[in-house]
Amino acid sequence: MTKGMSMSDIKAIVLDLDGTLLGSDKSVSPRNYRAVKRCFEAGIPIIVATARPPRAAVQFVKDIDFVDHMVFYNGALVTCKSKMTRQHISIPAEISRQINEFLTQHEPHPAITYEVNDSWYMCTSLSGSVLAQFGARPNDPHPQIVDSDWIRSISPTKILVTGYSNWRELGEKFGDQVNVIATDEGVLVQIMHRSASKESAVQAVLEEIGVDSEHVMVFGDDFNDLGLFRMCGFPVAMGNGIAELKHCAKHITASNDEDGVAAALEKFVL
Repeated sequence: MTKGMSMSDIKAIVLDLDGTLLGSDKSVSPRNYRAVKRCFEAGIPIIVATARPPRAAVQFVKDIDFVDHMVFYNGALVTCKSKMTRQHISIPAEISRQINEFLTQHEPHPAITYEVNDSWYMCTSLSGSVLAQFGARPNDPHPQIVDSDWIRSISPTKILVTGYSNWRELGEKFGDQVNVIATDEGVLVQIMHRSASKESAVQAVLEEIGVDSEHVMVFGDDFNDLGLFRMCGFPVAMGNGIAELKHCAKHITASNDEDGVAAALEKFVL
């Protein structure tokens, strides 16, 4: 990270949630909260960019209600609280059907769930341990079980698959139509529309608020943050982050369980 950086160099801060702002217990620590709040009070917009749907993300960040722009589903849904706007990008039903057929042909019983504009669906019941791989906590509502014909008719916001070893082949076959990202050490495969990504969504927000990406500090820990790291001027990798992020970061901070977000903000911004 550039030495002597002042608050005036940073015009916006982008925060991932899981593995970044949130600790392993899925809470925002008091230290992280104080640091983020001080940045906001100093006039720096805070943007949250997560893979999670609104119903989960809003629950996790309910205490930082000063956040105006939220990027959900890795960029497939963007909301602005003050303007009450929503920008939603879904996967066409025909492409979704083709992906479903490809998955079932290459894996006998893949665990697949579908996010449709903040509702969660699946065709067969899944155990709690499998649902945990999708990011669900023990007391979270389970996906709604629907029949396969209904699934074939929808245009999902995001398709989620767990433990699918051929995800790279999936990306090669459907790369012109969708983004395929494997996170959580390859356990969770996330599929969004080709034009949906954290970086494209954040770029649209930055244009709206009049901030150049060179003056943005971004925090992240996994593959879905790589695009943001390449786009923003001050990428900060979490200590628990993947090696690929650390290689293109300007600073590597402490882990998410060691208040890494606050440590970096206190050192370089506050």
